[in-house]
Order: sequence, then structure tokens, then C-alpha cells
Amino acid sequence: MTRLTVVRFSDAETRVSVKGLERPTFAYTYQIADNRKGNGDGRLQRDEGLTMYLTVRNTGRGRSYETQANLRNLSGDGLFLHEGRFDISNMMPGETRKVAFTFDVEPQLTDPEAKVELSITDRDLRETVIDKIRIPVANPLAVQPGSGAMHARAQGAELLEAPEAGARVIGRLPAGSAAAVTGTVPDYVKLALGGGRFAFARTREVEAGGAPGATVAFEDTMAHAPPAIELSPVQLATRDAHVVLKGASSDAERLLDAYIFVGARKVFYRSNRNGGDPKRMAFEADLPLRPGVNIVSVVSRENPDTSSRKTFVVRRDGPNGEILATPKTEEELSENAAADDGD
Repeated sequence: MTRLTVVRFSDAETRVSVKGLERPTFAYTYQIADNRKGNGDGRLQRDEGLTMYLTVRNTGRGRSYETQANLRNLSGDGLFLHEGRFDISNMMPGETRKVAFTFDVEPQLTDPEAKVELSITDRDLRETVIDKIRIPVANPLAVQPGSGAMHARAQGAELLEAPEAGARVIGRLPAGSAAAVTGTVPDYVKLALGGGRFAFARTREVEAGGAPGATVAFEDTMAHAPPAIELSPVQLATRDAHVVLKGASSDAERLLDAYIFVGARKVFYRSNRNGGDPKRMAFEADLPLRPGVNIVSVVSRENPDTSSRKTFVVRRDGPNGEILATPKTEEELSENAAADDGD
């Protein structure tokens, strides 16, 4: 006869320490080309179909996981997105991905510029880069038809989004590399890069000749890199109602400011407009914690349109180390705060 013995154990509580993964960092560059429907002058006019060529490079120490590049319409009815989302997951350090968004700027656009928001987000690690892009509506330029081929001189040739001073540099044509000529503007030549993509080069940086291939290899100019955020190790589980966070933000161009949210509450802000170092700012913040789970978001901005974000979770336990329920409403949070004040 088989005998079954049932042994009951009391509830056990196990807590673990978690070491964060190395993080990816997303540097990027983009070109907006009127090559789907338009006059091909590299500038925006209403009733044109545009392609936004995006190149993303992981310049961080860690790989990315579930990662998306998204384009969002900020202009309303005057802009129509066709392809606005791409999966760029699992980028290893140093790896580059290229995608092409498409959208139309319609005749009813009343603003003097079209506006879109570009975001590159690792959903697993909550690493996010956001850039609000403004594309001014400009008068058309007359691009004369061209033919033949040009190759870059010894110093190479910058590839420009449009044939004008101050145009965005999208890349560099290496010395000796050739591209087919499709048009000319005074002081500039329009070059075919393959797949319907084009760019402009200054005539003084190229000369006639060469045998271009169907697709032209060029070096992307990674013109955009978000501010870097460095955080000292912080207690991820505590019995205290506050935790101190120390860190620093830095940017290759100029750092505007940094701020911190705990949940939906902004608990820290510091401007760097009058800082001693325009490219770097250290900070220290005392973060108030509600019982249970607290989602902390640290944001650093290069300018009002370009920012980076780091997010992590701090758990506040009870005075004896017991796990506390996270308030679901503001009323519960207020009751907990009043109880804390009475202790």
C-alpha cells in the first residue's frame, strides 16, 4: 500500500538583486528627398511626395532588443503618412540599420512648415531618442537636366540634401567614387545614389569622369546623437520615502537641460543655459517615493526637439521590509502621504 504524506510549508519570500544590462545608444542621420512626387530640388513644396531616409547606428556598449523607428504626423490634415514604422530590433554595438519613411505634404497644409516626430525606441530597455523635425515650405529651384558622371576629388565630396548654403550634410562621397549626374544648379551638381535616391554636391569638390555603379556607396554623416545620461548606482528597493539619485548629462553639441519624473510627477528640473560647461551638467536629486512600484524617468535635452531618456523602477517597501501595494489612484496616494506625515 502506498502512503502519501503531505507537507505544508509556510509562505516564503525571496528577493533578488538585478544587474542592469549594458545599454544601446542610438545615433542617427536622415535625408528628406522629394523623389516620389515633386520637382527633385531637395526642398519642400506643397503637393509633393517625400521619402525620409533614416540611418541608425548603435554607438552604445550594449545590444538593443525590441526596437522600433517611428514617424508621427504633427501637422494634422496637411500631411499624410504612408510608411511610418519600422522594426530595427537586435542591433549589436556598432551595427547600422537603414529604413525609408514615406509621406505626402498635401495642398491644404496651411503652416509654413511640415512637422513630424521621429522616435527610436528600445521597448525592452526603455531607451528612447525623440526628434521633432520641421521641414520649411520653400520656393522651388530650377534644376537643369544633366548627364554623364562625376567623381569626388582627393578630399572627397560632401553630399547635401539640397543645393544651397546651410543644407543638411547627409554623407560624404569618398575620393575617386563616382555617381551619375542627373541635374545641375549653379555651383552644385545633382547625383543619383541608386534606388531613386539623390543628393547634391558642390561642383568644386567633384570632377568629370568615373564609372558609377547602380548603387553608390558613401559614408553616412551621423549628424545626430542624443545627450548621454550617466547615473550612479541607486537603491532599487528601499524602506525610505526618498532616494537620492546622482548623475550627469552630456552632449557633443550643447546641453539644454535635464529633468526627472517619478510616475507622472516632475520632481526635478535643472537648466544648463548658464552652466559652467555648455556640454555637460552634473545633478543630484532627492526623489520622493510612493509605496510599492515607482517608475523613474530621467530626461536630458539637447534642444526642445531632441532628447534622450532613461527609465528604471524603484520599489518602496514597508518599515519592516514587507512588500507594499502600489496605489492605483491619486486618492490612495494622498492617503498614504498623509499617513507618512503622521508617523
